[in-house]
Amino acid sequence: MSRLLRILGSWSLYLGLVFAPICPSSGAIAETTKSPIPGHVKQIDGYPFPGEIAGLRRGQKSDYGTPGLGFSVRYEKPGETWADIFIYDLGETQNFTDSRKASDQRDTALGDIDRAVSSGSYQMAKLIAKKESAPFAKAHVAITQNGKTRDSFVFVTIHKGNFVKIRLTTTADNPGRLADRFASDYSRLLGK
Repeated sequence: MSRLLRILGSWSLYLGLVFAPICPSSGAIAETTKSPIPGHVKQIDGYPFPGEIAGLRRGQKSDYGTPGLGFSVRYEKPGETWADIFIYDLGETQNFTDSRKASDQRDTALGDIDRAVSSGSYQMAKLIAKKESAPFAKAHVAITQNGKTRDSFVFVTIHKGNFVKIRLTTTADNPGRLADRFASDYSRLLGK
């Protein structure tokens, strides 16, 4: 069960890969459903998703088809930066607020990056920084995929009884500044 929770908690980290989680109850493969978000929509399931955050434009919504995995919304500047905001609860029904759980989710994401290197999806991943800085548990990793190195950031917090995970990957100058701005702007939208 612990391995399943690690897999479910880190499903968001396989950038550019098609992910099909295994449904624990039936053994069937759940499909990710991508859909456009109408321009007038500013909230999804009570969470804010404006048309733009920190200069990145809102793209599609992805639903992961398995209870507990929730959904994500993509923001991007094509060819340079993309950020996915994931809202999920891993099937936990309590209204959890323990910041340690956010740190655990961040660490699970880092473990998945290591597994992506082991499987050959990434050629290399180097942890640059990892810390807790309210309201997020954060990490910065340099990832090499297909011969190109990018800065990738993970931010995790808890809001309204759900995990809110941001995964931002970029080739932009001042990547830390951009990532912190994106996370800070979204945190403000959450009202944290």
